Amino acid sequence: MGQLIVVGASADKPNSDVFNIEDEDLLNGLLKFDKRAKLDNEEPITVPDWKKFSNISRLDPKELTIELLEKLIIELKNSNKKIVVTPINLMKLNGAPVSDQTWLLNQKPRIKKLKKLLIELKENGLLNERKSKQDFLGIKEAGYDIVE
Repeated sequence: MGQLIVVGASADKPNSDVFNIEDEDLLNGLLKFDKRAKLDNEEPITVPDWKKFSNISRLDPKELTIELLEKLIIELKNSNKKIVVTPINLMKLNGAPVSDQTWLLNQKPRIKKLKKLLIELKENGLLNERKSKQDFLGIKEAGYDIVE
């Protein structure tokens, strides 16, 4: 692997340590680096039972229902996590690649449908709309708090 990295990098002065590193040593070093990179105080925010709700990011937007979204919001409420509910946040919570601008631009129908459903949940008393808009990579969207 080290040889592949050195050759692929087309280095002017190849590093013999990298060129000759054993694959297992490289893997162990990368795993240690991954552990160092994680912030100890950063608690991951995930959707409870994400397999049950992963379809928010995968279903055809026409198939997204108020019932599915209501169940998800109730699960989030029961998890006692303070989450600002927005269409993009909901997709992010189930692991959708929302930081990929190209992918996100292709999700306009899904975002539009989620916005409509969130407004309906607000009208049903499950959500309170925040006064200020949430900003995600330059996209402004209404944010909601879950009613306690």
